[in-house]
Formats: sequence, C-alpha cells, structure tokens
Amino acid sequence: MIDLLQNIGFVIIGYLLGMAFAGSFIGRKYMGTVDIMLHKLFRRKTTLAQYLYWRYFCGIEKPPKPEGIKRVDEAIRLFNSLIEQVEKIIGKIHV
Repeated sequence: MIDLLQNIGFVIIGYLLGMAFAGSFIGRKYMGTVDIMLHKLFRRKTTLAQYLYWRYFCGIEKPPKPEGIKRVDEAIRLFNSLIEQVEKIIGKIHV
C-alpha cells in the first residue's frame, strides 16, 4: 500500500515538474496544449475557469468549451434563427 501511495506521489510530482518545465522553457501555449490533451485523455469535464485560462492566458484559439458555454452558443444560434424567421415574415407583410 505504501508503494502504491509513493508511486502516485511520484506521478503527481513528475506531472507538476513537467508542467513547470513546459511553462517556463517551452511556453504557455505548449503547456495549455498538454493540459487539454490530459483532460481529453482522462475524460475530465472542462470548467469555465479552465476555458478562460486556456483561451486567454495560454493563447489557444479553440479550447474545449464547458457545457454552460455550449448551451449559450446553442441558445444564441436559435435566437438568431428566430430573428431571421421573423424578419422574413415581416418582409412578406410589408412587400
């Protein structure tokens, strides 16, 4: 049991040191890309804070979006579609 905990500790420390190395020497964009890859590998949910960190601090153009932003994007798309339909109806009435 002690060996398992020790190995888990080594993995965590190795990950943190690797990310520190990536961030300081290779760059923030690489660090964010590796972080996104690990989130996809372990199928972790993306939070708004992670999305903002990847998007604006790491400079990644299209990071994975959290469910909340996906719902907002879908609502905006539906709202714009509704506005287009109303404009078509109003245009037919006034013509």
